[in-house]
Amino acid sequence: MTELASTLRRVARLLRDRTTALRRFARHDHGAAAPRVARGYSEARNLAVRALRRGKWEVTNFSINLGVAPCNHSCIFCPQSVHKPAKARWLDLAILEKVLKEMPEEGVQIGLSSYSETVAAPNLLEAVRLMKRIRPNLRIAMASNGTLFDESLMESLMDAGLDHYSFSFDAATREDYAKLMQKDDFDRAWRNLEELVALRARKQSKMVITTHIMAFRGREEAFEKFRAAWEGKVDFIQWRQVGNWGGANWGLDGRMAEAGFVPTYSAPARRHPCFSIFHHFKLQWDGVYYPCVAAVPDYRKEFENHCVPSLGHASEISWTQAWANLDAMREAHLQGRWDEYEACRSCNVWGLYDDIWDKELAAGGGLRYRVEE
Repeated sequence: MTELASTLRRVARLLRDRTTALRRFARHDHGAAAPRVARGYSEARNLAVRALRRGKWEVTNFSINLGVAPCNHSCIFCPQSVHKPAKARWLDLAILEKVLKEMPEEGVQIGLSSYSETVAAPNLLEAVRLMKRIRPNLRIAMASNGTLFDESLMESLMDAGLDHYSFSFDAATREDYAKLMQKDDFDRAWRNLEELVALRARKQSKMVITTHIMAFRGREEAFEKFRAAWEGKVDFIQWRQVGNWGGANWGLDGRMAEAGFVPTYSAPARRHPCFSIFHHFKLQWDGVYYPCVAAVPDYRKEFENHCVPSLGHASEISWTQAWANLDAMREAHLQGRWDEYEACRSCNVWGLYDDIWDKELAAGGGLRYRVEE
């Protein structure tokens, strides 16, 4: 009886810890395609009001790219379906250490990925260990396509303190999976997610596990069946809106439509500032800071297909200075001058964030966007 009571208390504690972690997850945007939460609630507005009261825009989400390599998938919603990096390159952990030491000790979530399959990154485990050694109170959310499962590595990541495993299932049926990823790894991904959930239970780990399906028209019923299969096993199942990776230069919308995948999301008619640059920026594998997801990397600069302005190199400027270097782009958006940035002209990611903005006449004439407290 005593042993049973002890077991029940342990289970209750794990459930409580996971619930707390999931609430923290819901309070952070996880990159450009973060979900809108409950109706009437706006995380973007809450963050904007907090910034207004403190007199400055603050980072709540910071992305770290561990490297580039040819991915084992060629998902048609991803630029790797158009062009794959010819060689692999990985983030120097000395650069990462410098960046981490310059970051706040709390209040920022790290979004960890590589421009390939993250689990295959040779610096993954050491990067997570470094993050938790230098900034133990910062949460780490790792994105993965879930096709590679190494029990020893997964166990080590849990031991190192990885807070959140975002498992990108992306398609709810085997047929859609094979078309969307251009490779049929449906059964492997399903099995790997089962093994990940089982490993977490055996280790009594607090790591949050979430998964998502890309939101394409006509797939709603399949998503509901997928959600029913995984509810109670993973912590959250998301119907994830699909943006265009920050521009039309990749032609992803047309490629998806040709394959029968039309996103349920379309950009609103009323353009407004992109909230991403008011709470998030990223570190590329080569140590260069960039404003947003539109900065798609390659193994050499001349092969990169984007026009996103750099914020500076981490070896030359501090993390805080890189964030300050985004002020010019933020000011342009607040004045409605986003078209001055080529990267923003054909981007539709801005509409994935709540429209929290009001217009007012600026002192010197013209319009300016602001947030009502």
